[in-house]
Amino acid sequence: MYRIALRVTGVDLDDDDTVATLLQVRNDLTWMEVDGRTLAVLRTDLEPVGCAVQVARQITAALPGARVVDVDQDLVGVSDIAKRVGVTREAARLWVEGLRGPRNFPPPVASVGGGERGSMRLWQWASVNDWLRQYKLHDEAETLSAAQTAEVNAALLQVMGPFDRAWKQAQRRHLHVEKLKAETSCVDDQVTSGRTAITVDYEAAVSWHERRVVLGPGELSEQDERRAAATR
Repeated sequence: MYRIALRVTGVDLDDDDTVATLLQVRNDLTWMEVDGRTLAVLRTDLEPVGCAVQVARQITAALPGARVVDVDQDLVGVSDIAKRVGVTREAARLWVEGLRGPRNFPPPVASVGGGERGSMRLWQWASVNDWLRQYKLHDEAETLSAAQTAEVNAALLQVMGPFDRAWKQAQRRHLHVEKLKAETSCVDDQVTSGRTAITVDYEAAVSWHERRVVLGPGELSEQDERRAAATR
């Protein structure tokens, strides 16, 4: 099962109404405050990238002021790595220095401190966890790989962007194409009450209608317009 921690801003977990709204939207999320960061933790057995983006859209749709920024980096130092894996700090240090293992330990992404005691290097746990898979020492709970994390973050940049706002507008409008019952049998030359009955491809009609609302009639291709004429 994947565990995905999403960093969220614009959410007040001390506000009862906000918490109630979030529970109505997704009651399977775990919300927490960690060192000043607000995290929404998702656990899923499904395709993780799509699930994470879907959760982000649901959160921002329920709370207009909320924004899902990225997958929490979950930065770790040498001591953190050793504790999570269950080895000594020296063993983790040898991995980091390339003195044990395949010598391709991921590079640090940041460092803190400095001065006489030197700085402390930090790694993204997703990258470290990928490396640890070679030894079967990775988390029992699956975490996103570095590539999956980058994919989710790239998708989150688009959440509530121009396409999402247009899609929300499209969802509010009434669809003017009636769905024909599956049992209805129509032929082109059948005439009822002075009207010719036709067979409508409902899925195609819905697709055209949604594209027309989002793009506007002037941006539909000639082929789209011909298809649309067959559904009217």
